[in-house]
Amino acid sequence: MQIPLQIEFSQEGYSLRHGDMSEDSVSRDEYSTPNRRATGPSTLTKSRYLTGLDNPREMWFEAHGTSSPDVGEQWRLRQGQLVGELARRQFPGGTFVGGPLLDKHRQAERPLFEGTVQQGSMLARVDILRPHGQEGWVLTEVKSSTLGRSSSEKEAKQDLAFQLVLLEQMGLAITRAEVMHLNPKHVCPGQEPLFVATELGEDREKYVEEVLDRAPGLAQVLAQDEPPNLWPTRKCNSCDCPDRCRDLPEHSIFTLPNLHWSHMEDIVAEDKATLGEVEGHPHLKPRHERYIEVVRSGEPFVDEEAIQGALAEMESPIHFFDFEAIDYALPKFDGTSPWQKIPFQYSLHVLRPDGRLDHREFLHDGGGDPRPGLVESMLDDVEEEGSIVVYHDTFEEKRLEELRDAFPGRADRLQSMIDRLWDQAEVFTWDFIHPDQKGSWSLKNVLPIFAPDLAYDDLDIQHGMAAVVKYSEMIASSSEEEKATLRNQLLKYCERDTHAMVKIHRSLRRMVG
Repeated sequence: MQIPLQIEFSQEGYSLRHGDMSEDSVSRDEYSTPNRRATGPSTLTKSRYLTGLDNPREMWFEAHGTSSPDVGEQWRLRQGQLVGELARRQFPGGTFVGGPLLDKHRQAERPLFEGTVQQGSMLARVDILRPHGQEGWVLTEVKSSTLGRSSSEKEAKQDLAFQLVLLEQMGLAITRAEVMHLNPKHVCPGQEPLFVATELGEDREKYVEEVLDRAPGLAQVLAQDEPPNLWPTRKCNSCDCPDRCRDLPEHSIFTLPNLHWSHMEDIVAEDKATLGEVEGHPHLKPRHERYIEVVRSGEPFVDEEAIQGALAEMESPIHFFDFEAIDYALPKFDGTSPWQKIPFQYSLHVLRPDGRLDHREFLHDGGGDPRPGLVESMLDDVEEEGSIVVYHDTFEEKRLEELRDAFPGRADRLQSMIDRLWDQAEVFTWDFIHPDQKGSWSLKNVLPIFAPDLAYDDLDIQHGMAAVVKYSEMIASSSEEEKATLRNQLLKYCERDTHAMVKIHRSLRRMVG
């Protein structure tokens, strides 16, 4: 099903076209509360239910206030709020309930927004509830994602089923349940609708049964004074809980590089976690045994021949390049789609054969689309010959491909950049292993090995998601002083990434001759 849109696009974004409709056309119920009230730690909300399905221990910490959204999650939450506001505008004349669904709402003839329903310790806030037929209702859950992954669709349906169970227990007949989400095929300001709907259809019973089976147990977990102990489980590998179920050494099964999740699950089920316990296990590959030996000896593994061969592929002048990019749930610029990453900044170091190092940079700090100015500046700064070193080339490659398609007049030059990409991270995937990496080859884990004095902790911005938020603050600020401060912070952060790659490159050259 495609939900019809009545919106229009301008440089300021999406706006409504419901005749003379304005923000005030969504009426507020007399019982509505403009601010959402915090729920107690023993209440099983739909978000806690979803967390609990994956990790009940994380759910407990989330409910008891000892874990909070990181910068990236806060950014996505704000984007989700904007999507929710626009979604409600697709159903004009609705009532914003903002509180419990009462008996009087059963007689509603217009859509109801953000009503809450509670049965026992289970509570859900319902995005949109619309009358359907004589006594039926359509339940609509709004998601700011595109449901591009099967896991995203599954989670959205689990969310929907949780609400469905509570509404039916309340006595409402839900004739249709659907997820209203952003359309990945929408290209601003194209003809494809911004929103589409995915129905909870033939799989409705399966997801409802899951709620009935799992929710009572998760509610019991929340009622406990202490978090549950989940060991042994592979969930410990990605657990964000403040306290772990089990104290593990610095190096363990969870720091083994590229260990398949199913093999990890088997080993953890055997109650083995330390490297001594897993050494020689049939699931381990030579690279895992090599890592264990590196940790035991304290000496790095260096495949000098492989590294020499990789470095020999590079052509001068050597460019060290890094993008920063922002993504909006609601696309702001012509030719972009929901959540498409829009590069707004780059840093470039150019290393000459004689050892000279030049630095060039770009940061869009005005209004409008940052890409045209970025492309022109980048093609001026990046020379037409020489390798382009990036760290994890999939990100830069994808951004360059999108820019190539968006600017056909510059396609040849942009394709030339794509063809010359050289991924520095690959060296640390197979050819170099150091115990301080702890099984990771991220730039921030590798850099201290080669340049311990060149960390990120002296910067105001220390990771990419923080750069996104600071950039959004900068372009929205009316204070020239604040804009200058944020601009300086962004430039320093992006330059650190490419300077780090230069340091690593020079260290590798010295290491292998």
